[in-house]
Order: sequence, then structure tokens, then C-alpha cells
Amino acid sequence: MRLGLMLKGTSCRALVLEGRSVVSVAEQRQASSLAEALDSVLSSLRLQFGSQITDVTADVGRVLAAARPGNVVAVRISPRPPADQFHNTRLPVHIEPAVTKTVHVQGGHDLRGRPLATLGLNAFLLELPSILSGGLRNIAITAVGSTASAEHETRIADAILSNNSETRISISSDFYSSAFRDRDYTAVLNSALMESGEELAAMLDEAGKRHFPAAALSYARNDGGRAPLARLAMTPVHALRPEEAMTILGAATLGGLCDGEVVICTDEGVSVGNMRGGLPVARSLIRQGYEASLATNATVAEPYTANHPVRPGIKSVVADIRTSQDTRPEYGLVPTLPRARDLTLVGCAATPLTAWIDRLEKVSGQADLHRVQHRAEEEANSAAVQLGASPTDTRIIESNVYAMPYGNPGIVRIRVQAAGGTCGSEERALDAYAREATA
Repeated sequence: MRLGLMLKGTSCRALVLEGRSVVSVAEQRQASSLAEALDSVLSSLRLQFGSQITDVTADVGRVLAAARPGNVVAVRISPRPPADQFHNTRLPVHIEPAVTKTVHVQGGHDLRGRPLATLGLNAFLLELPSILSGGLRNIAITAVGSTASAEHETRIADAILSNNSETRISISSDFYSSAFRDRDYTAVLNSALMESGEELAAMLDEAGKRHFPAAALSYARNDGGRAPLARLAMTPVHALRPEEAMTILGAATLGGLCDGEVVICTDEGVSVGNMRGGLPVARSLIRQGYEASLATNATVAEPYTANHPVRPGIKSVVADIRTSQDTRPEYGLVPTLPRARDLTLVGCAATPLTAWIDRLEKVSGQADLHRVQHRAEEEANSAAVQLGASPTDTRIIESNVYAMPYGNPGIVRIRVQAAGGTCGSEERALDAYAREATA
């Protein structure tokens, strides 16, 4: 049996899933603190199910979104500093006040990984004592060209950690985007949320091990997957917006859909997402209008319109989660899951471990291209296993190669997603059931 949790404010709600069947839904518990609400829910479920619970996955997105961002030092590496205020990197207004100090370091690389300038490490080391003197622990490092080479970012990070090993560091090469400002924004936001991520991970770990000592403890990610709690302290930004992905995955799980469309009818409108290989289809950016995009793999969900194409042979699930079903859904949709409830929790309980490889590679021909793609697939599978997936249960969900624009022959982007379940978990059965249902 697998347990999905939804944390919000000082309340907690839970659902227990066995195969594709909802076994139990706990009432939302409100308490004086989130830790108390979590403990109350888990204590009740322990009395009901005990050691039958094998996996616990929590959606902490709303808690992180409501958390007060910590102060951050932004270290930006480029061949030269901005010429004036107009050329400075602008952050979205909700996170800009968190940056209390900005430091420029000479360096950076081009798209082929060649240095644009020598790294100004010595000058940075002279300034480092003043950066660390204020007791600030959150530092975000962004370098020009770090998608092609992370060398300058890692050397600056190593210099900081050698002076203060307690510093929390985010480097932009951990978040793929071809735009400097997207990676800078994501690294800064991730750094600002790291303390909150640490606190949440510690709270969930303590409560989870006390009530379900044998269960695997995870958090829900924006891409529809999950990761061990230890990763929440390092990359909380990947846990910031998982609800949409988990809702789509929950509907697909109850509907027995492995590949196809998932339509969600809500009070606010109708949206549609796609499933591939048992997981929601994801893209590498969350776009925010004219603001910087968030560089995190996240589920693609679009508004459903009257002109939505009906594709023959594509299976679909239509879930109606509106408050009232007195009227039919828009566009003449006929729900296959009428009066669907708690889809987000179902998704949390059903989600597998996921890992991504997303990087630039130099290739000299088709054979070389196949070689680097195969290597990326092996690394993605290995990364999933390192997260706790069973080596016999990992599978490739997405494996794509993209040519880079603007006259860069021989440079391609490799993007691979792997997924897998933990040893002895129900994920293999869930995936097999879904494949049979859609065969």
C-alpha cells in the first residue's frame, strides 16, 4: 500500500492506494502547527495499516509557495560586468528583494564549452571574506554558458565551501535553460527556498520514520515523479508546483491510462494534459509571461477549447472534479471519472521515482549522435537507481535530441527522462495494469 500526503498551511490530508484502488482517505487534519497535523494523520493511519504502507510521498508545493524566501547572495559570472543598470539581470518582483548582494566574477563559456574569459578566481577570493562575514548561508551562482561547461560555477562553489562548508549553494547548471536570466532566477529562487526545504525534509523524515520505519519517504516533483526527501533540501524548486502533474497522474491511474489524453474538468474551466509511458508529458520550463521562466521540468497542461482536435485511436480519460455535477461539463464532454475526488493525492501515492539528463553535447555524425544519446539513457537509468529505483524496474520515458539554432553545427541538446519503482513496491503492478488496460 502506498500513501499520498497533501500539506498546506497547518493542515494535512492523506490517501492510501493499493494497486488502482483507493483504500482510505483521511479527513483533513487542522492543528496548531503543520508538524502536529502531520503527526496526527500518520498516527491514525499507522493504527489502521501499520507495516502495510511501503511508500509515503508528500506534496509540499503549497507550503513552499507560502514560505518566506531567505536572503541570497547572487554570484554572476560573465566576461564583463553589466555596462549599466539597464543591462542588469532583472528578477521577478516576488524574489528580487531576496537578493541582498550581487557579486560579479569574470569568466564564462561559449556554446562549445570554450572559455570566453579567464575565471577571476583570485579577485573573488579577496572579496569572499566580506561575502561570508554577514552570516548569510544562501548563495546562487550563475555563469554564462554553464549549459555547455559548469567548470567556472563549480570552481567558485568549491572556493566558497572551502571557506565555509555550511553554506547552501545553488548553481545554475543544475537547471537547464538556454537563457541566462531563467537559470539565474531559478538558482536564486532555489537558494532562497533551501532552508524551508531542509525544515520540511527534516519534519517529514522524523514523522515518517517514527510511524512507518520501513517505508520509502519521498516528495512529489513538478514533472509528475518523486524523489527521496534528502533531495528536497537541495532542490526545493522542483517541488514547488507538483499539484497539476499529480492531478493528471491521479486521473490516469484511476482510469487505467498509460498513454493518451487526460482531461480535467474543474469549477474554473477545463484543461488537458498527455500521458506517456505512465507519466505526464513534461517540458523544461514553466513560462511566466514576460518574466523569467522557471527552469524546472514540469507537466504540460493546456486549456481545453472548442477547437481541441479529436485524434482517432488516442485513448483518453475525462475526470470531473467540479464542486457540483448538476450540469454537464463544457464542450459536451462525457466524464469517464464522474465525481472524481482527491486526484492529487492519488497521483502522489502512485508516482514513480524520476530522473533527468538534460545537457548539450558535441557530435560529429549520426553514429556519434546515437552513442551520446545511448550514454545519456544509461546515465538517466543509473540516476533513477541512485534515487532508490529497482535496477530491473527502470525505464526510459523520454529520449530526444534537439539541434541548436543560430549556426552551431555539431552541438545538440540531449534530453532523457527515466522512471522506476522501489524494490518491492506496487509501481511495477500499477504500470503493468495500465499497459494492459490501454493495449
